[in-house]
Amino acid sequence: MRNSVLMLVFLLSVFSNSPNAQVLHTENFNVILDSTKTIKGSFMPSFRYRNVKKEFVEIANTADITFRLNNHAFTFANKLEYAIYGKENLMSGGYIYAEYRNIQNKKIAIEPFAQMHWQEIRGLDRKYAGGAYLRWRIFVKPDIGIYAGLGALYEYEKWNYSGVADSTFIPPGAKAIEAQQFRGASYLSFKKEFGEMFDLDLSMYYQPTLGVEPVSHRLASSTELTYNISQYFGFTILYQTIYDSKPVVPIDKLYHDVNLGITISF
Repeated sequence: MRNSVLMLVFLLSVFSNSPNAQVLHTENFNVILDSTKTIKGSFMPSFRYRNVKKEFVEIANTADITFRLNNHAFTFANKLEYAIYGKENLMSGGYIYAEYRNIQNKKIAIEPFAQMHWQEIRGLDRKYAGGAYLRWRIFVKPDIGIYAGLGALYEYEKWNYSGVADSTFIPPGAKAIEAQQFRGASYLSFKKEFGEMFDLDLSMYYQPTLGVEPVSHRLASSTELTYNISQYFGFTILYQTIYDSKPVVPIDKLYHDVNLGITISF
């Protein structure tokens, strides 16, 4: 176990030197906690194709780890993406995420979090966000979990026009745009284990602006299915969407990606 912990700490430290899309699908990090374990995590090298203005192929690695100390759980996650975008090679994105959860109450948990990420392929130069959820365990059994979260966050974003497909939408002398605002935040999550063979993880997110007229809306969804080859290895198919009713720069309002990867867990 000690060697496993050291290995994950090393991986996280390597990837964290490089800070995804506007909504981070954080429920993908949260598994049904095994009460007999004090540490649990995974990392997933993957291949991805995305629908942006040029042909885009990406190799990425995602890592997350959760420590449980009595009634406290700490989750750390990060990601590093390397992409081929047309004829360009670039570090297309990544993130660093940290979350604390008080799990003393069997029904309600407080979830403060902080994150930073970028996604150059869409023009998101950088983003910093922090906030908190109140998490409600609606229904939990050893092989199934239904959860909901309600809270708020503050975000700062800096965008450029590198992800705009139609150049006529780019104003002359365009410069980077900074935006900061408060948003409401909510999610609904369903997790199910089908014996020892399949794990299903579904989640939906909603983030409206607060104190701003007109209100802009962000909705996101994530569907993840893992076929467990063994206790430690699995084949994962991940499909995620994000809809932003009012993007900061004129990019597509609907964004989606498909991710195929091998999950290595412990």
